[in-house]
Amino acid sequence: MGFHHSLLRFSGIISFSLLIAACSSTKVQEPDLPERVYYDKAQQALEENLPSTAIKHLKDLDSRYPFGEYSIRAELDLIYAQMEASDYIAAHASAERFIKNNPENDSTDYAYYMRALSTYKGAESLMTRYLNLDPSERDSKELNKAFKEFADFTARYPNSTYAPDAKARMYYLREIIARHELQVAHYYLKRKAPLSALRRSQEVIQHYPSTRSTEEALAISIQSYSDLNQPDLMQTNLAVLKKNFPNSSHVDEKGNFIPLKLPNDANPSFLYWVTFGLVD
Repeated sequence: MGFHHSLLRFSGIISFSLLIAACSSTKVQEPDLPERVYYDKAQQALEENLPSTAIKHLKDLDSRYPFGEYSIRAELDLIYAQMEASDYIAAHASAERFIKNNPENDSTDYAYYMRALSTYKGAESLMTRYLNLDPSERDSKELNKAFKEFADFTARYPNSTYAPDAKARMYYLREIIARHELQVAHYYLKRKAPLSALRRSQEVIQHYPSTRSTEEALAISIQSYSDLNQPDLMQTNLAVLKKNFPNSSHVDEKGNFIPLKLPNDANPSFLYWVTFGLVD
């Protein structure tokens, strides 16, 4: 009898201890609010210019009501809120996710546009990180990515409300990327690497022929061929320059090419190293 009593008591202690342990390890779960409440809270936060708070409410809504009435709007608002919070990487990821999950939605054009815009804004922030240097003195990889994403968007949705803005940004990006290529070409001429300079100038002529950088790109090509001792190719490019730019400042009154003036110092400046990373 005493043994059974002790066993029952011991079992009771174990059960009570396990109950306490289970209770202590259980996280306090916030009660779910109605879907509309999360959405309204997010909208209010956006109106009050509190994008980080809006992001929290939108993520709470998504986690609790992934297929709810406001789920599509919440996903789109999340992209916008992340852009407003300057979290361009997150905005890009959210836009990509929306495109993947909602390829036929009426608002998918917005997601494509915001995906490109997030890349553009991210590149823009990199441009201004070091002092106020010209954007053309930056690495153009992200700028090229933004251009391609805008081009993808406009090809898919040429009549979208956001298409005019995208096309304007593409025009600007073309000019900046072309100028960047010229900056790099000048660097190579300065480093006595005319073949590398030629490649960069030809990149502008072939892929950005309608930009304001074309004239200078032709001049760099002529200078590069001169440095490479290729007189025939030099004259061919000079003829193209004179035909397309009859008043070019790179040609004298007799029709001869005026050699480009480069800095006297042979060593690249610090800014070239921190902004380009130019090792082909």
